[in-house]
Amino acid sequence: MKDFFKDQFFKALEKNTIFSRADVQGNLIFVSDKLCQISGYSKKELIGKKHSIFKHPDVEECYIEELLKKLSYKKPYQVIFKNIDKLGKTFYLETLLIPILDKNNELIEIVAFSHDVSNSFKLNEELALNHAKLRELSINLENTVKNHQQEFIQLGKKFEKKMQIALEKNEKDIKIAYEEILKSSLEQMISDIAHQWRQPLNELGIAMFQMKQNLKDEKGFAEIYSQSKDMIKNMSETIDVFRTLFNKGVEQCVFIKETLNKALEIAFETIEKNHVNINIVSKSDYEVLAYENGLIRVFL
Repeated sequence: MKDFFKDQFFKALEKNTIFSRADVQGNLIFVSDKLCQISGYSKKELIGKKHSIFKHPDVEECYIEELLKKLSYKKPYQVIFKNIDKLGKTFYLETLLIPILDKNNELIEIVAFSHDVSNSFKLNEELALNHAKLRELSINLENTVKNHQQEFIQLGKKFEKKMQIALEKNEKDIKIAYEEILKSSLEQMISDIAHQWRQPLNELGIAMFQMKQNLKDEKGFAEIYSQSKDMIKNMSETIDVFRTLFNKGVEQCVFIKETLNKALEIAFETIEKNHVNINIVSKSDYEVLAYENGLIRVFL
């Protein structure tokens, strides 16, 4: 009866656990079905081969030698292996190595129990990649602003020249010229920046969605994903607000407090950067007849 249960135990172990045994030279003498499944090799291909058959090219040979040296101390040792399967695909195993000793306390073989942690490592790699993309996006935006500095200077000169001409006309013509010049020039500049901003944001949004699809039971990442998604949405909405800010719109009844809050949302980064604290104290919100975008520009 005892042999029967022992046999059943090892069959279950072989079928459901990433498990292997190797002699003191590192030659495989037993591999489980689960190890064959994850590596793509058959048992016939693995038995008698060195355990280093799984070694990824990134792993230096001296690392394996150091590992064997630690096992010579005849104590269990836990390690994470970066491996490569038969088709060249990378996989990671968190492994507990247990030295097996004979009656004379001599090492006769090494037993390895492993757990597949490939998803966690792939997630870290994707996070690092997206961090690099965010950094590249930030640099590109900074360069875009620098590239437009000369355009700002030229815009100012053109604006000054046109305003000198406009001043010779009546008050109505001056107002129309001012609005048209400012609207045309700034809308084109903001449109150019928005185009360069939105495309990387879309790519980042797709990458974050793909990362979420591949992730299983990682609560921490769910929070990061949600925050990143909100950030992308907020940045995109801010661009849309800027693109319509200089449209005249329709004269209508607007609430002063509500419009002021919209202006503060647009200027949020500047306010925060300069450590300005703004408190709006009003028992009621007053309604006036005005152009909402024009009123926002006045507050800004």
